[in-house]
Amino acid sequence: MESIIESIRPELAILIAFLYCVGLFLKKWDGFTKEWMIPYILLAVSFLITLAYVSIYLNEGFNPPVIVAVTIQSVLIAAVTVFGNELVKQVLTKRKE
Repeated sequence: MESIIESIRPELAILIAFLYCVGLFLKKWDGFTKEWMIPYILLAVSFLITLAYVSIYLNEGFNPPVIVAVTIQSVLIAAVTVFGNELVKQVLTKRKE
């Protein structure tokens, strides 16, 4: 069984770093107070960028198979980003247990 990272198109893997930076920006922005929304925002940004890349740049159009593939790709990309952030927090934050 292939890993999740292998399921993400290689050219879209850079979105993981981009979304991580977007999440950090939102977290540090004083005007943004709803941190619980960050995963949802990252998912939406991931979906929009992946849809634009696959449908427009790769010229595959907006047909149902493309939308399903884009949805799966964008969910995987956002999930890896959020999970990666949680791993970083677990390593860098001192636990009080």
